[in-house]
Amino acid sequence: MKLWPFSKKSDWDRNGNRFYMEYITERGIKASSLQLRVTSALAAGLRIAEGVAAMQIVTGSKKRDAQGRAIRTPVFEGPIFDRLCVQPNDYMTPVEFVESLTLHAVFEGVGRAYIDRGYKGKIRRLIPLLDGGVNVRKDPETGRAIYSATIPGVGQMDNLTRRDFIEVTNPRWQDIEGLDITSEIKKVLNLAWKLEDRQDDDANRKAVPGYISTNEQLSEGAAQGIRDALKDKLPNTPIFDSGAAYKSIVPTQAEMQLLETRRFLIEEVARAYGIHPIFLAHDAAGQSLTRIADAMDYHMTVTLGPWVRRWEQAIAFSLLDPGQFVNLDETQYYRGDLKTQAEYAAKALGNNAAWETPNDIRARMGQNPTEGGDTLPTNGAANDAA
Repeated sequence: MKLWPFSKKSDWDRNGNRFYMEYITERGIKASSLQLRVTSALAAGLRIAEGVAAMQIVTGSKKRDAQGRAIRTPVFEGPIFDRLCVQPNDYMTPVEFVESLTLHAVFEGVGRAYIDRGYKGKIRRLIPLLDGGVNVRKDPETGRAIYSATIPGVGQMDNLTRRDFIEVTNPRWQDIEGLDITSEIKKVLNLAWKLEDRQDDDANRKAVPGYISTNEQLSEGAAQGIRDALKDKLPNTPIFDSGAAYKSIVPTQAEMQLLETRRFLIEEVARAYGIHPIFLAHDAAGQSLTRIADAMDYHMTVTLGPWVRRWEQAIAFSLLDPGQFVNLDETQYYRGDLKTQAEYAAKALGNNAAWETPNDIRARMGQNPTEGGDTLPTNGAANDAA
């Protein structure tokens, strides 16, 4: 009979459903801490989380007109609005809530918050579950995903479904787990981590690598005198009693490639997390920031766009009825400079085919509406006919 290897150290390196046992109960080292210690990975996660959290969450009702077109009416009151846009719980702002769940989704594959429902399903608070204390399994007979979780302030909960959580995930390799990118690129992050540590060690050295030698044997007093004389110019320089010359230690070719390797690792991290290198303070193969509008288009379309859709569908899946909608407003990222805004407003208010009212333009620019500004401009012929 084989005994369970109690003394064997866990070699798990994923976060999924084993996260709680490995990283919380056993107090092991989190695999996900790697990205927090690598500057480029940390920056990638922050740019994604901050970008999504900066978008205003708009919820409300929707219906169809006679032609089947969707008519959306924003709602600025009620439990859903209060929890998503005012106060998710008693210790977080909406921005902090979205940032926290997004960071965990980016780095660990999933970000979850328990929906604490009260009388008649009223949403009392959203409780982030950031310690991994959630277990998800599939019932082999029904195929249902069943959740068990330890909820802070609530206790142990069993037989839950995804509708009991706001769950935002990375793309799913398995049907109940988001892809843990940190574990998948662990070798890249480890190498980047070691390079950053080495650069830190090099920065702490105050002397040019080398040594001093002399043909004469030095007494302790003479050697100490030389050290004192050099301590401000060449501190910690070794002194040998032979060969009266200073020799500089020439760096190896591998050391000279350190910067190039670091640039490559930044690009690898950018590829893994789906972010343009220019947002990681990388020159992106000579590209400049003179075309920041193009960079923002990339950032919105390739990087933030998928996360916006995931957040919208995660909220709709667990919080909304069929007659409701949710939208993360990304228009703020397309405001541009004042000249660009003026050109857009002139076209949007055009007399021939206006598609925005004056108050729509004012709202886009952060200004209050004016009386009579909710009517679409009409062309001169129509005005004469009226």
